[in-house]
Amino acid sequence: MSKYRIVFSPKARDRLLELADYLYRQKLSNRFVTDYLDQFEHWLETVLGQFPEAGTPMPQYGQDVRRIVYQRYSFLYRLRNNRIEILTVYRENLP
Repeated sequence: MSKYRIVFSPKARDRLLELADYLYRQKLSNRFVTDYLDQFEHWLETVLGQFPEAGTPMPQYGQDVRRIVYQRYSFLYRLRNNRIEILTVYRENLP
């Protein structure tokens, strides 16, 4: 079990809700959308729970901010005591 607790900022939660809305508009099932978003959270808990400093430092976004990428989505986060704060989520632009 990780000593860190993952928390999502209001902005990060809003971004995930926007993603869910987009997927629903693509006529995907409720089950698919829920499972897809649950995968993000499970992956974050697994990777960041074990390796909280795994992300790339992103000083241009603020002190102690890091970025980790999963399925073409970037998660900006920072460590605060025993918490990992997910600050925002955005889709990576691919060439």
